[in-house]
Amino acid sequence: MKKSSVIAISLAGAFSVPAFAQNSVTLYGIIDAGITYTNNAGGHSLWQAQSGIAQGSRWGLKGTEELGGGTNIIFQLESGFNAFNGALGQGGLLFGRQAYVGVTNATWGTLTLGRQYDPIVDIVQPTTFNGQWGALYSHPSDIDNTDNGFRVNNAVKYVTPTLMGFSAEAMYAFGGVAGSFGQKSTIAAGASYSNGPLYVGAAYFYAKNPATQFQDGNFQPNGIPGVSNGEGAFGYVGSPSNMQVIGAGATYTIGQGQVGLNYTNTRFDDASGVAGNTVTFDNYEIWGQYHLTTAVTLGGGYTFTEGKVDYNGARPKYNQFNLVADYLLSKRTDVYLTGVYQRSSGGANAAIYQGLAGAESSTTSQVLARIGIRHKF
Repeated sequence: MKKSSVIAISLAGAFSVPAFAQNSVTLYGIIDAGITYTNNAGGHSLWQAQSGIAQGSRWGLKGTEELGGGTNIIFQLESGFNAFNGALGQGGLLFGRQAYVGVTNATWGTLTLGRQYDPIVDIVQPTTFNGQWGALYSHPSDIDNTDNGFRVNNAVKYVTPTLMGFSAEAMYAFGGVAGSFGQKSTIAAGASYSNGPLYVGAAYFYAKNPATQFQDGNFQPNGIPGVSNGEGAFGYVGSPSNMQVIGAGATYTIGQGQVGLNYTNTRFDDASGVAGNTVTFDNYEIWGQYHLTTAVTLGGGYTFTEGKVDYNGARPKYNQFNLVADYLLSKRTDVYLTGVYQRSSGGANAAIYQGLAGAESSTTSQVLARIGIRHKF
């Protein structure tokens, strides 16, 4: 045999991978980049090149392995990044968006372990405008985590099979603190129903020591108790002893259009490090979108947020109006134009999301506009 043939056979053997029809691994991702303008960020106008607004820029791997009898091993690893500077997202974590492994069966459901989304995100987020179009449309500061401002570490999650349109899930996250089983732990559950054009979902979330448990979240250091310390709704919260979210919502599709509404109640105990200082926020949202053509979609919505601070009786309020226009260049690439107007009252300054507008407004109003491009692979 010629020497060249031996080398070719050796290389083929070294780089070949056994192919099994029952196994698969998928590489995927999203790159979202655009220019954002804010009329008042700390008293000044601001232009920013921002990544991951309509959807977080990311790349990931997900896969399955068939075990037989309808049972599969599944996994997902997902890393967020900034398209403008290449930096890792979620506080610099390699797989900060998701990292889990589990087992799934069509009859028995799915059990996963790792860093995961909670039932508020899985079940209530699809009924929000930000669940359709991104972070700028979140309830103020993403106070209820319906825009998945943080993920849950050390989580075990079970999702039932869908039966006659009904599905449910439950999650528990271990705190991992020696001598204190419950510290930094999370418990959550939810259920949904889907039937043709109708979707309805509700979920419950309870976390202890959220500011230290969710370090990629929007929590602010403790400041003056009962007084906003900047950056919107979370400025009233500081480092609470626990966080509770109750949320529910629905969507209904009518021809080329869709309407949605949702409500969430978020409660923080011992806010700003003061025992007995409870802070609550209620969010009420309604929105709609319409596909003018297969390529053009228009949408808009309104959110009203009302807070209550027990320590000093403050009642911060936020009225937010959202607009979006989206155009598909192809099946995987679109360009979009977004606009947000927020007006606050009750002693609060306007602050669209948290940090995305650059800074809290120096007044009770804030306007933001963005043009961007998104590619999925």
